[in-house]
Amino acid sequence: MSPEPVVFTVASPDPVGGRPADKWSSLDMPAIIKQLTATGVSAPDDQSGELTALVKEAKADGHDLFVLVTDQHFSPFTVYRDIAQELQQTTGGTVLVFGPGGMGTASTDFSRVELEDGTSEVHAGASAPQAAREIYEKAVDPNVNWTLVTIALIVVVVIGAVIARVRGRASVDDGTEPTPAADGTDVDNEATPAT
Repeated sequence: MSPEPVVFTVASPDPVGGRPADKWSSLDMPAIIKQLTATGVSAPDDQSGELTALVKEAKADGHDLFVLVTDQHFSPFTVYRDIAQELQQTTGGTVLVFGPGGMGTASTDFSRVELEDGTSEVHAGASAPQAAREIYEKAVDPNVNWTLVTIALIVVVVIGAVIARVRGRASVDDGTEPTPAADGTDVDNEATPAT
């Protein structure tokens, strides 16, 4: 029997500051950290397989990914983000935390914007492994750097202008300007009509 689908609420930055650790004092943080550092995953058995595969995939891509799935409900939902930040201080890399009331992320590899783009696209009713994959794939998805695109286009236009200028001068030199004759006098390259 597959787990019940969960609707996740994204934890946005808290303008007041971090939540105190007593909000999640029911979690065994040392045990969770031990699991995360050993396998990258702290989750129920029925979700560990998919999550472990994703962690290995991320490792192969050069990213350290850690995923916690808890059955504990925390309120407000920003506590999940605070838990992710707390864990990330020990594990480094990227930490994703999922629970019945929301999800939270923290990372040194990806910007807050990249993570929020990923969490905003998680499909409603996605399981924690599906949500983790969607967030990770969106974060590593190549983003267009418009500054570099603009610079490249300017360079192409400048090179095109230089080539056009060189070709224009070459065509002028090939037939429209006078060239010196063997005796030192100028000879017009264009044919003159016979009289």
